Amino acid sequence: MLILKKRYYPFSWLLGNLLILSIFYEEYQSLSYTSQMIVLLLKSHYEGFRLNIFFYALSLLLDVCRLKILSLVAIILYFYLTHKLNNYHLPDGGSPVGHLHLKGGILNDYKHIPEMAIYYPASIEDCKKRKKGFKWLKVKDYAKKMDDTAKKDVRRKRRVPYLFFKIVVSQFYKFMINVYENAQIDINFAETSTNLAKFSVIVLSHGLASHCDGYSVVARYLAQQGHIVFVPEHIENIRNIYLTNEENREYRKVQLLDRINTVKQVLDIIYNEKLFSELFKHPDKKIQPDFDQISIIGHSFGGSTAYAIAQTEKRITGACILYDPCLYIFDFEEKVKLHIPLMSINADDFYRRLYSFMENDERLEKAFQLIDGPISDHCANIYIKDQQHADFSDIPIIWNGESGLYSISKNVHEVHLRFGMILLLTKIFLEESKQYHKIKHNKQMINGNEELKSIILKEVERSFGAQRLKLLRWKAVQNE
Repeated sequence: MLILKKRYYPFSWLLGNLLILSIFYEEYQSLSYTSQMIVLLLKSHYEGFRLNIFFYALSLLLDVCRLKILSLVAIILYFYLTHKLNNYHLPDGGSPVGHLHLKGGILNDYKHIPEMAIYYPASIEDCKKRKKGFKWLKVKDYAKKMDDTAKKDVRRKRRVPYLFFKIVVSQFYKFMINVYENAQIDINFAETSTNLAKFSVIVLSHGLASHCDGYSVVARYLAQQGHIVFVPEHIENIRNIYLTNEENREYRKVQLLDRINTVKQVLDIIYNEKLFSELFKHPDKKIQPDFDQISIIGHSFGGSTAYAIAQTEKRITGACILYDPCLYIFDFEEKVKLHIPLMSINADDFYRRLYSFMENDERLEKAFQLIDGPISDHCANIYIKDQQHADFSDIPIIWNGESGLYSISKNVHEVHLRFGMILLLTKIFLEESKQYHKIKHNKQMINGNEELKSIILKEVERSFGAQRLKLLRWKAVQNE
Protein backbone atom coordinates (compact mmCIF):
# COMPACT_ATOMS: atom_id res chain seq x y z
CA MET A 1 0.00 0.00 0.00
CA LEU A 2 1.37 3.41 -0.97
CA ILE A 3 1.97 5.92 1.83
CA LEU A 4 1.21 9.51 0.83
CA LYS A 5 1.56 12.81 2.72
CA LYS A 6 -0.88 15.62 2.06
CA ARG A 7 0.54 18.79 0.59
CA TYR A 8 -0.51 21.99 2.36
CA TYR A 9 -0.75 25.45 0.83
CA PRO A 10 -0.22 28.12 3.55
CA PHE A 11 0.04 31.02 1.10
CA SER A 12 -3.37 30.11 -0.34
CA TRP A 13 -4.99 30.46 3.09
CA LEU A 14 -3.11 33.67 3.87
CA LEU A 15 -4.18 35.18 0.54
CA GLY A 16 -7.85 34.51 1.29
CA ASN A 17 -7.63 36.00 4.78
CA LEU A 18 -6.02 39.18 3.45
CA LEU A 19 -8.83 39.58 0.95
CA ILE A 20 -11.45 39.18 3.70
CA LEU A 21 -9.66 41.97 5.57
CA SER A 22 -10.10 44.31 2.61
CA ILE A 23 -13.75 43.32 2.14
CA PHE A 24 -14.79 44.09 5.72
CA TYR A 25 -12.38 46.90 6.66
CA GLU A 26 -12.05 49.62 4.05
CA GLU A 27 -9.40 51.46 6.08
CA TYR A 28 -7.07 48.45 5.59
CA GLN A 29 -7.72 48.06 1.84
CA SER A 30 -4.51 49.71 0.64
CA LEU A 31 -2.38 47.68 3.08
CA SER A 32 -4.32 44.52 2.27
CA TYR A 33 -3.91 44.88 -1.51
CA THR A 34 -0.17 45.47 -1.13
CA SER A 35 0.14 42.42 1.13
CA GLN A 36 -1.87 40.34 -1.32
CA MET A 37 0.50 41.19 -4.17
CA ILE A 38 3.47 40.13 -2.02
CA VAL A 39 1.79 36.88 -0.94
CA LEU A 40 0.70 36.24 -4.54
CA LEU A 41 4.33 36.42 -5.64
CA LEU A 42 5.36 34.06 -2.84
CA LYS A 43 2.51 31.69 -3.72
CA SER A 44 3.57 31.68 -7.37
CA HIS A 45 7.16 30.88 -6.40
CA TYR A 46 6.51 28.18 -3.78
CA GLU A 47 3.08 26.74 -4.60
CA GLY A 48 2.14 27.62 -8.15
CA PHE A 49 -1.53 28.30 -8.88
CA ARG A 50 -4.46 25.95 -8.49
CA LEU A 51 -8.06 25.91 -9.67
CA ASN A 52 -9.18 28.00 -6.67
CA ILE A 53 -7.23 31.02 -7.98
CA PHE A 54 -10.10 31.74 -10.40
CA PHE A 55 -12.42 32.43 -7.46
CA TYR A 56 -9.78 34.52 -5.73
CA ALA A 57 -9.41 36.68 -8.87
CA LEU A 58 -13.21 36.98 -9.14
CA SER A 59 -13.55 37.97 -5.49
CA LEU A 60 -10.79 40.57 -5.84
CA LEU A 61 -12.46 42.05 -8.92
CA LEU A 62 -15.84 42.23 -7.18
CA ASP A 63 -14.24 43.82 -4.13
CA VAL A 64 -12.62 46.53 -6.27
CA CYS A 65 -16.04 47.13 -7.86
CA ARG A 66 -17.53 47.53 -4.32
CA LEU A 67 -19.79 44.49 -4.74
CA LYS A 68 -19.13 43.26 -1.22
CA ILE A 69 -21.73 40.50 -0.96
CA LEU A 70 -20.77 38.90 -4.28
CA SER A 71 -17.10 39.26 -3.40
CA LEU A 72 -17.72 37.44 -0.11
CA VAL A 73 -19.54 34.61 -1.93
CA ALA A 74 -16.58 34.22 -4.30
CA ILE A 75 -14.05 34.16 -1.44
CA ILE A 76 -16.12 31.52 0.38
CA LEU A 77 -15.93 29.37 -2.79
CA TYR A 78 -12.19 30.05 -2.86
CA PHE A 79 -11.81 28.79 0.72
CA TYR A 80 -14.03 25.78 -0.03
CA LEU A 81 -11.82 24.72 -2.94
CA THR A 82 -8.65 25.43 -0.96
CA HIS A 83 -9.92 22.96 1.64
CA LYS A 84 -11.40 20.48 -0.83
CA LEU A 85 -8.61 20.15 -3.38
CA ASN A 86 -6.22 17.82 -1.57
CA ASN A 87 -2.98 17.04 -3.34
CA TYR A 88 -0.07 14.93 -2.16
CA HIS A 89 3.69 15.06 -2.13
CA LEU A 90 5.34 12.51 -4.39
CA PRO A 91 6.15 9.54 -2.11
CA ASP A 92 9.31 9.26 -0.07
CA GLY A 93 10.66 6.53 2.17
CA GLY A 94 12.37 3.23 1.58
CA SER A 95 15.84 2.88 0.12
CA PRO A 96 17.27 5.87 -1.80
CA VAL A 97 16.90 6.12 -5.57
CA GLY A 98 19.36 7.63 -8.02
CA HIS A 99 18.27 9.60 -11.07
CA LEU A 100 19.95 10.49 -14.35
CA HIS A 101 18.42 12.96 -16.78
CA LEU A 102 19.98 12.63 -20.22
CA LYS A 103 19.63 15.32 -22.87
CA GLY A 104 22.15 15.64 -25.65
CA GLY A 105 25.56 14.09 -25.02
CA ILE A 106 25.35 10.36 -25.72
CA LEU A 107 21.79 10.84 -26.99
CA ASN A 108 23.09 12.84 -29.94
CA ASP A 109 23.82 9.47 -31.55
CA TYR A 110 20.23 8.30 -30.97
CA LYS A 111 17.93 10.60 -32.97
CA HIS A 112 14.72 8.98 -31.70
CA ILE A 113 15.52 9.75 -28.02
CA PRO A 114 15.38 13.52 -27.36
CA GLU A 115 15.56 13.06 -23.57
CA MET A 116 15.58 10.18 -21.10
CA ALA A 117 15.23 9.68 -17.35
CA ILE A 118 16.90 6.73 -15.62
CA TYR A 119 15.99 5.53 -12.11
CA TYR A 120 18.16 3.07 -10.17
CA PRO A 121 18.94 1.92 -6.59
CA ALA A 122 21.43 4.33 -5.04
CA SER A 123 24.15 3.93 -2.43
CA ILE A 124 23.02 5.18 0.99
CA GLU A 125 26.51 6.46 1.84
CA ASP A 126 26.84 8.38 -1.42
CA CYS A 127 23.35 9.89 -1.05
CA LYS A 128 24.28 11.34 2.35
CA LYS A 129 26.62 13.70 0.48
CA ARG A 130 23.99 14.81 -2.04
CA LYS A 131 20.95 17.04 -2.16
CA LYS A 132 17.68 15.18 -2.65
CA GLY A 133 15.08 16.27 -5.18
CA PHE A 134 14.57 16.66 -8.91
CA LYS A 135 11.91 18.77 -10.62
CA TRP A 136 8.96 16.64 -11.70
CA LEU A 137 8.27 18.76 -14.76
CA LYS A 138 10.80 20.22 -17.16
CA VAL A 139 8.70 20.19 -20.35
CA LYS A 140 7.97 23.82 -21.26
CA ASP A 141 4.89 23.19 -23.43
CA TYR A 142 3.17 20.74 -21.06
CA ALA A 143 0.05 22.95 -20.84
CA LYS A 144 -0.42 22.59 -24.60
CA LYS A 145 -0.07 18.80 -24.32
CA MET A 146 -2.80 18.69 -21.65
CA ASP A 147 -5.05 20.99 -23.66
CA ASP A 148 -4.64 18.84 -26.78
CA THR A 149 -5.46 15.72 -24.80
CA ALA A 150 -8.63 17.30 -23.38
CA LYS A 151 -9.75 18.29 -26.88
CA LYS A 152 -9.30 14.67 -27.99
CA ASP A 153 -12.03 13.59 -25.58
CA VAL A 154 -14.87 14.79 -27.79
CA ARG A 155 -17.51 13.08 -25.64
CA ARG A 156 -16.45 14.88 -22.46
CA LYS A 157 -19.28 17.22 -21.48
CA ARG A 158 -17.20 19.74 -19.52
CA ARG A 159 -14.80 21.71 -21.70
CA VAL A 160 -11.80 23.39 -20.14
CA PRO A 161 -10.15 26.60 -21.41
CA TYR A 162 -6.44 26.65 -22.22
CA LEU A 163 -5.87 29.17 -19.40
CA PHE A 164 -6.93 26.46 -16.94
CA PHE A 165 -4.06 24.23 -18.06
CA LYS A 166 -1.58 27.12 -17.92
CA ILE A 167 -2.54 27.65 -14.28
CA VAL A 168 -2.35 23.93 -13.51
CA VAL A 169 1.12 23.61 -15.02
CA SER A 170 2.42 26.42 -12.81
CA GLN A 171 1.79 24.10 -9.85
CA PHE A 172 3.39 21.05 -11.51
CA TYR A 173 6.74 22.83 -11.67
CA LYS A 174 6.74 23.01 -7.85
CA PHE A 175 6.74 19.26 -7.27
CA MET A 176 9.97 17.45 -6.55
CA ILE A 177 10.73 13.77 -7.08
CA ASN A 178 12.52 12.26 -4.08
CA VAL A 179 15.61 11.05 -5.94
CA TYR A 180 19.34 11.80 -5.86
CA GLU A 181 20.71 13.13 -9.12
CA ASN A 182 23.85 11.34 -10.39
CA ALA A 183 24.18 9.27 -7.20
CA GLN A 184 26.37 6.18 -7.14
CA ILE A 185 24.54 2.94 -7.87
CA ASP A 186 24.01 0.46 -5.00
CA ILE A 187 25.52 -2.89 -6.00
CA ASN A 188 23.83 -4.64 -3.04
CA PHE A 189 20.80 -5.03 -5.33
CA ALA A 190 22.85 -6.66 -8.08
CA GLU A 191 23.96 -10.17 -8.85
CA THR A 192 27.70 -9.78 -8.27
CA SER A 193 30.85 -11.67 -9.18
CA THR A 194 34.52 -10.75 -8.76
CA ASN A 195 34.46 -7.57 -10.84
CA LEU A 196 30.92 -7.49 -12.23
CA ALA A 197 27.51 -6.31 -10.95
CA LYS A 198 24.44 -7.30 -13.02
CA PHE A 199 21.09 -5.52 -12.71
CA SER A 200 17.67 -6.35 -14.14
CA VAL A 201 16.51 -3.56 -16.46
CA ILE A 202 13.07 -2.16 -17.34
CA VAL A 203 12.12 0.16 -20.20
CA LEU A 204 9.03 2.26 -19.39
CA SER A 205 7.10 3.85 -22.28
CA HIS A 206 4.88 6.76 -21.21
CA GLY A 207 1.46 7.61 -22.60
CA LEU A 208 0.45 10.44 -24.90
CA ALA A 209 0.74 13.90 -23.28
CA SER A 210 3.12 12.68 -20.58
CA HIS A 211 6.90 12.97 -20.22
CA CYS A 212 9.91 10.96 -19.06
CA ASP A 213 9.40 11.80 -15.36
CA GLY A 214 5.60 11.56 -15.48
CA TYR A 215 5.67 8.02 -14.00
CA SER A 216 8.14 8.70 -11.21
CA VAL A 217 6.08 6.79 -8.60
CA VAL A 218 6.25 3.55 -10.60
CA ALA A 219 9.85 4.08 -11.75
CA ARG A 220 11.08 5.00 -8.28
CA TYR A 221 9.33 2.00 -6.70
CA LEU A 222 10.86 -0.38 -9.25
CA ALA A 223 14.30 1.11 -8.60
CA GLN A 224 13.80 0.43 -4.89
CA GLN A 225 13.17 -3.20 -5.82
CA GLY A 226 16.60 -3.32 -7.47
CA HIS A 227 15.75 -2.61 -11.13
CA ILE A 228 17.29 0.02 -13.38
CA VAL A 229 14.44 1.82 -15.17
CA PHE A 230 14.93 3.64 -18.49
CA VAL A 231 12.14 6.11 -19.38
CA PRO A 232 12.63 7.72 -22.81
CA GLU A 233 10.79 10.88 -23.84
CA HIS A 234 8.37 10.42 -26.73
CA ILE A 235 7.84 13.60 -28.77
CA GLU A 236 4.70 13.44 -30.93
CA ASN A 237 1.52 15.24 -31.89
CA ILE A 238 -1.17 14.45 -29.33
CA ARG A 239 -4.25 15.40 -31.30
CA ASN A 240 -5.37 13.25 -34.17
CA ILE A 241 -5.90 15.40 -37.26
CA TYR A 242 -8.05 12.80 -39.04
CA LEU A 243 -11.80 12.42 -38.64
CA THR A 244 -12.67 8.85 -39.61
CA ASN A 245 -11.80 5.92 -37.38
CA GLU A 246 -9.72 4.27 -40.10
CA GLU A 247 -7.71 7.44 -40.81
CA ASN A 248 -7.29 7.83 -37.05
CA ARG A 249 -5.96 4.30 -36.83
CA GLU A 250 -3.46 4.73 -39.67
CA TYR A 251 -2.20 8.00 -38.19
CA ARG A 252 -1.49 6.33 -34.84
CA LYS A 253 0.25 3.44 -36.59
CA VAL A 254 2.80 5.91 -38.00
CA GLN A 255 3.33 7.37 -34.52
CA LEU A 256 3.69 3.86 -33.09
CA LEU A 257 6.47 3.11 -35.55
CA ASP A 258 8.44 6.10 -34.23
CA ARG A 259 7.90 4.91 -30.64
CA ILE A 260 9.11 1.41 -31.56
CA ASN A 261 12.27 2.96 -33.00
CA THR A 262 12.72 4.93 -29.76
CA VAL A 263 12.54 1.78 -27.64
CA LYS A 264 14.90 -0.04 -29.99
CA GLN A 265 17.46 2.73 -29.56
CA VAL A 266 17.05 2.53 -25.78
CA LEU A 267 17.81 -1.19 -26.09
CA ASP A 268 20.87 -0.30 -28.20
CA ILE A 269 22.13 1.72 -25.23
CA ILE A 270 21.31 -1.06 -22.75
CA TYR A 271 23.09 -3.68 -24.88
CA ASN A 272 26.16 -1.48 -25.35
CA GLU A 273 28.12 -2.81 -22.36
CA LYS A 274 30.77 -0.08 -22.45
CA LEU A 275 28.22 2.74 -22.64
CA PHE A 276 25.99 1.13 -20.00
CA SER A 277 28.90 0.80 -17.58
CA GLU A 278 29.87 4.46 -18.14
CA LEU A 279 26.35 5.58 -17.21
CA PHE A 280 26.66 3.94 -13.79
CA LYS A 281 30.31 4.38 -12.87
CA HIS A 282 31.35 2.43 -9.80
CA PRO A 283 34.83 2.34 -8.18
CA ASP A 284 34.86 -1.42 -7.61
CA LYS A 285 32.55 -3.09 -10.14
CA LYS A 286 31.69 -2.97 -13.80
CA ILE A 287 27.93 -2.38 -14.05
CA GLN A 288 26.15 -4.51 -16.60
CA PRO A 289 22.52 -5.43 -17.44
CA ASP A 290 21.25 -8.88 -16.64
CA PHE A 291 20.50 -9.78 -20.25
CA ASP A 292 18.07 -12.46 -19.11
CA GLN A 293 15.97 -9.89 -17.23
CA ILE A 294 15.18 -6.98 -19.52
CA SER A 295 11.48 -6.09 -19.36
CA ILE A 296 9.15 -3.45 -20.77
CA ILE A 297 6.21 -1.55 -19.24
CA GLY A 298 3.91 0.84 -21.09
CA HIS A 299 0.84 2.94 -20.31
CA SER A 300 -1.91 3.83 -22.80
CA PHE A 301 -0.16 4.46 -26.13
CA GLY A 302 2.98 3.37 -24.31
CA GLY A 303 1.06 0.10 -23.74
CA SER A 304 0.61 -0.13 -27.52
CA THR A 305 4.37 0.36 -27.81
CA ALA A 306 5.16 -2.32 -25.24
CA TYR A 307 2.72 -4.81 -26.84
CA ALA A 308 4.29 -4.30 -30.28
CA ILE A 309 7.82 -4.63 -28.88
CA ALA A 310 6.90 -7.82 -26.97
CA GLN A 311 5.97 -9.53 -30.24
CA THR A 312 9.01 -8.55 -32.28
CA GLU A 313 11.98 -7.61 -30.09
CA LYS A 314 13.97 -10.59 -28.82
CA ARG A 315 16.16 -8.31 -26.70
CA ILE A 316 13.21 -7.97 -24.29
CA THR A 317 13.83 -11.11 -22.25
CA GLY A 318 11.92 -10.62 -18.98
CA ALA A 319 8.26 -9.60 -19.02
CA CYS A 320 5.84 -7.22 -20.72
CA ILE A 321 3.41 -5.27 -18.53
CA LEU A 322 0.68 -3.10 -20.03
CA TYR A 323 -1.10 -0.34 -18.10
CA ASP A 324 -4.53 0.23 -19.68
CA PRO A 325 -3.15 -0.22 -23.21
CA CYS A 326 -4.71 1.14 -26.38
CA LEU A 327 -4.97 -1.82 -28.76
CA TYR A 328 -7.31 -0.61 -31.49
CA ILE A 329 -4.42 -0.04 -33.91
CA PHE A 330 -3.57 -3.76 -33.95
CA ASP A 331 -5.03 -6.41 -36.24
CA PHE A 332 -6.00 -9.59 -34.40
CA GLU A 333 -6.19 -12.14 -37.19
CA GLU A 334 -3.73 -14.87 -36.23
CA LYS A 335 -2.09 -16.53 -33.25
CA VAL A 336 0.53 -14.48 -31.41
CA LYS A 337 3.84 -16.11 -30.53
CA LEU A 338 5.28 -14.49 -27.41
CA HIS A 339 8.62 -15.37 -25.84
CA ILE A 340 7.92 -13.46 -22.60
CA PRO A 341 4.97 -13.44 -20.16
CA LEU A 342 2.39 -10.68 -20.67
CA MET A 343 0.21 -8.92 -18.08
CA SER A 344 -2.27 -6.08 -18.55
CA ILE A 345 -3.55 -4.00 -15.61
CA ASN A 346 -6.59 -2.07 -16.76
CA ALA A 347 -8.76 0.88 -15.76
CA ASP A 348 -12.50 0.59 -15.24
CA ASP A 349 -14.23 2.07 -18.27
CA PHE A 350 -12.05 4.68 -19.99
CA TYR A 351 -12.25 3.27 -23.50
CA ARG A 352 -15.90 2.24 -23.27
CA ARG A 353 -16.88 5.68 -21.93
CA LEU A 354 -14.91 7.90 -24.31
CA TYR A 355 -13.80 5.71 -27.22
CA SER A 356 -16.41 2.98 -27.58
CA PHE A 357 -15.62 2.61 -31.31
CA MET A 358 -12.24 1.14 -30.33
CA GLU A 359 -13.86 -1.88 -28.60
CA ASN A 360 -10.71 -1.95 -26.51
CA ASP A 361 -11.87 -4.43 -23.84
CA GLU A 362 -12.90 -6.88 -26.54
CA ARG A 363 -9.60 -6.44 -28.36
CA LEU A 364 -7.69 -6.88 -25.12
CA GLU A 365 -9.50 -10.13 -24.37
CA LYS A 366 -8.81 -11.35 -27.89
CA ALA A 367 -5.14 -10.41 -27.57
CA PHE A 368 -4.83 -12.81 -24.62
CA GLN A 369 -6.86 -15.52 -26.35
CA LEU A 370 -4.51 -15.41 -29.34
CA ILE A 371 -1.36 -16.00 -27.29
CA ASP A 372 -0.12 -19.37 -28.46
CA GLY A 373 1.88 -22.04 -26.68
CA PRO A 374 2.76 -22.79 -23.03
CA ILE A 375 3.48 -19.15 -22.28
CA SER A 376 -0.26 -18.39 -22.43
CA ASP A 377 -0.54 -19.97 -18.96
CA HIS A 378 1.80 -17.32 -17.58
CA CYS A 379 -0.17 -14.27 -18.72
CA ALA A 380 -2.79 -12.26 -16.84
CA ASN A 381 -5.44 -9.66 -17.72
CA ILE A 382 -6.63 -7.75 -14.62
CA TYR A 383 -8.96 -4.81 -13.89
CA ILE A 384 -8.85 -2.46 -10.90
CA LYS A 385 -12.20 -1.09 -9.76
CA ASP A 386 -12.64 2.70 -9.97
CA GLN A 387 -9.23 2.92 -11.62
CA GLN A 388 -9.14 5.66 -14.23
CA HIS A 389 -6.91 5.94 -17.27
CA ALA A 390 -4.64 8.68 -15.89
CA ASP A 391 -4.28 6.91 -12.52
CA PHE A 392 -1.24 4.92 -13.68
CA SER A 393 0.82 8.11 -13.93
CA ASP A 394 1.75 10.60 -11.17
CA ILE A 395 -1.23 12.85 -12.05
CA PRO A 396 -3.76 11.54 -9.45
CA ILE A 397 -1.21 12.21 -6.69
CA ILE A 398 0.07 15.67 -7.58
CA TRP A 399 -3.28 16.81 -9.03
CA ASN A 400 -5.55 14.81 -6.76
CA GLY A 401 -8.18 17.44 -6.01
CA GLU A 402 -8.53 18.76 -9.52
CA SER A 403 -8.54 15.21 -10.91
CA GLY A 404 -11.60 14.40 -8.82
CA LEU A 405 -13.35 17.66 -9.64
CA TYR A 406 -12.85 17.21 -13.37
CA SER A 407 -13.72 13.47 -13.24
CA ILE A 408 -10.23 12.45 -14.37
CA SER A 409 -10.14 10.22 -11.28
CA LYS A 410 -12.80 8.56 -9.10
CA ASN A 411 -12.67 8.14 -5.32
CA VAL A 412 -9.55 10.30 -5.16
CA HIS A 413 -9.27 9.68 -1.40
CA GLU A 414 -8.45 6.02 -2.25
CA VAL A 415 -5.69 6.79 -4.74
CA HIS A 416 -3.09 5.32 -2.35
CA LEU A 417 -4.94 1.98 -2.41
CA ARG A 418 -5.28 1.74 -6.19
CA PHE A 419 -1.73 2.91 -6.79
CA GLY A 420 -0.49 0.45 -4.18
CA MET A 421 -2.32 -2.30 -6.07
CA ILE A 422 -0.62 -1.34 -9.34
CA LEU A 423 2.81 -1.43 -7.73
CA LEU A 424 2.15 -4.76 -6.01
CA LEU A 425 0.79 -6.44 -9.16
CA THR A 426 3.79 -5.17 -11.12
CA LYS A 427 6.21 -6.50 -8.51
CA ILE A 428 4.49 -9.91 -8.33
CA PHE A 429 4.42 -10.37 -12.09
CA LEU A 430 8.06 -9.39 -12.57
CA GLU A 431 9.05 -11.92 -9.91
CA GLU A 432 6.83 -14.67 -11.37
CA SER A 433 8.21 -13.98 -14.84
CA LYS A 434 11.71 -14.36 -13.45
CA GLN A 435 10.76 -17.76 -12.02
CA TYR A 436 9.15 -18.73 -15.34
CA HIS A 437 12.36 -18.07 -17.24
CA LYS A 438 14.37 -20.06 -14.69
CA ILE A 439 12.12 -23.10 -14.95
CA LYS A 440 11.44 -22.78 -18.70
CA HIS A 441 8.04 -24.50 -18.69
CA ASN A 442 7.59 -26.82 -21.64
CA LYS A 443 3.97 -27.83 -21.11
CA GLN A 444 0.70 -26.11 -20.51
CA MET A 445 -0.92 -26.31 -17.09
CA ILE A 446 -4.18 -28.25 -16.93
CA ASN A 447 -6.06 -25.34 -15.36
CA GLY A 448 -4.74 -22.63 -17.67
CA ASN A 449 -3.47 -19.60 -15.76
CA GLU A 450 -5.38 -20.45 -12.57
CA GLU A 451 -2.11 -21.15 -10.77
CA LEU A 452 -0.79 -17.67 -11.63
CA LYS A 453 -4.11 -16.15 -10.60
CA SER A 454 -3.91 -18.01 -7.27
CA ILE A 455 -0.38 -16.68 -6.62
CA ILE A 456 -1.45 -13.12 -7.40
CA LEU A 457 -4.54 -13.31 -5.18
CA LYS A 458 -2.56 -14.78 -2.30
CA GLU A 459 0.01 -11.96 -2.39
CA VAL A 460 -2.67 -9.28 -2.84
CA GLU A 461 -4.68 -10.61 0.10
CA ARG A 462 -1.57 -10.59 2.27
CA SER A 463 -1.11 -6.86 1.58
CA PHE A 464 -4.70 -5.63 1.23
CA GLY A 465 -6.82 -8.13 3.13
CA ALA A 466 -10.55 -7.76 2.53
CA GLN A 467 -9.97 -4.52 0.62
CA ARG A 468 -8.85 -6.56 -2.37
CA LEU A 469 -12.51 -7.46 -3.01
CA LYS A 470 -13.36 -3.84 -3.77
CA LEU A 471 -10.21 -3.26 -5.82
CA LEU A 472 -9.52 -6.27 -8.00
CA ARG A 473 -11.40 -8.22 -10.67
CA TRP A 474 -10.53 -10.38 -13.65
CA LYS A 475 -13.14 -9.30 -16.20
CA ALA A 476 -14.22 -6.00 -17.72
CA VAL A 477 -17.61 -4.69 -16.63
CA GLN A 478 -20.27 -5.62 -19.17
CA ASN A 479 -21.89 -2.75 -21.06
CA GLU A 480 -25.14 -1.70 -19.45
